[in-house]
Amino acid sequence: MKERSVRHFLKVTGLVSRQKFRNASPIRKEETMTEALKKDYEKTCAERIQEQWRLRQEDLQDPEFEGLGFDYVEPHTFTDQLEGYWRWQFSWGGPSDELRAFVNEHKEIHRLEYWFMDWMDGAKIDLTQERPEWSGITVGPEWQRMQEYIEASA
Repeated sequence: MKERSVRHFLKVTGLVSRQKFRNASPIRKEETMTEALKKDYEKTCAERIQEQWRLRQEDLQDPEFEGLGFDYVEPHTFTDQLEGYWRWQFSWGGPSDELRAFVNEHKEIHRLEYWFMDWMDGAKIDLTQERPEWSGITVGPEWQRMQEYIEASA
């Protein structure tokens, strides 16, 4: 980037040149990047997943957000994986995160999970919520987008 472009970017985003970050969030001045990352990575995925899901939900508000890929994972692809599922993968490596949609014979989602994984550790949030007023399921915007991707792919 040209120096003027960098200055313009910093001005528009409100960032300060040489500002330190922790997972793209500003951190206290006394922490170095290495210290901040170490503290975050000392936590288990279960301890980190709520914050990661909150950040991913912000991404999903953008209709232009696509993620890395969308595919079907056959049953028994992984150890102890009995069901196949549709995967919308957002990031890969360590850490990685994705939505997993489990469908019925009509390709309708009956369970949706958000997974956050980091090197031999993983955690999930079951996004399927029963509504007390009827026996259906509460759906969020991520559910609708997954259903649209499944219908377009099936």
